[in-house]
Amino acid sequence: MSILALFSALVIVTATAEGACTGPNTRTMPPPGAIVVDATGVYNGSFKNVSEGVTKLSTSTGDHTLFLMPGTYKEKVIIPQLKGKLIVQGYTCDTTSYASNQVTITHAMAQRDVPASITKNRNDYTTTLLLKSSNVKVYNLNVANTAGNVGQAIAMKVDGANYGIYACKITGYQDTLYANNGPALFAKSYISGAIDFVFGLYAKAWFESCDIESVGYGCVTANGRTDNSNPS
Repeated sequence: MSILALFSALVIVTATAEGACTGPNTRTMPPPGAIVVDATGVYNGSFKNVSEGVTKLSTSTGDHTLFLMPGTYKEKVIIPQLKGKLIVQGYTCDTTSYASNQVTITHAMAQRDVPASITKNRNDYTTTLLLKSSNVKVYNLNVANTAGNVGQAIAMKVDGANYGIYACKITGYQDTLYANNGPALFAKSYISGAIDFVFGLYAKAWFESCDIESVGYGCVTANGRTDNSNPS
């Protein structure tokens, strides 16, 4: 191959690689004022784990943004009560599809791992991503509880009001998604499990264009409503 031909080929490959993550549906740079989490620490002013980034969120009534750079974050994350609205955005080349997600939060814990001395809110201790604050939108995250077939092990719990979960991949085995309160919208997301893996007590939850997959024997959902007045 001539030098000119080789150079041309390299230009084409480079252009293709660069063009693979451009356009209106990409989210590869944090917006101004965002708290940035980067496992590599390369992004200037970033934090290396999600939990640390959460502690830096403002206590003001303004809007907050938590932007996660590509990587796998092995931790349990709790979003506490905030005064303002929150957007959690994962790095992606295509906001419209969970298949392009490049950020994963993963944790392995089941009810059997919670000390017997803890008798209240035991599910909270197993949860990988626990959303206690209201008015939260989450985009393009993979959230996993990898404890497996060992009992209740929650990947995501929504425990406030007014949620939007978009193009997220939520995986587990038993009780993967706990929609305790709401209302909550899950759109263009993937949810998998085997035993009652979508459940809740009080939430109004709407699933729009989601892929829901059973990975074992069991029911997809279990509703905990006690009477007809419960809106869940």
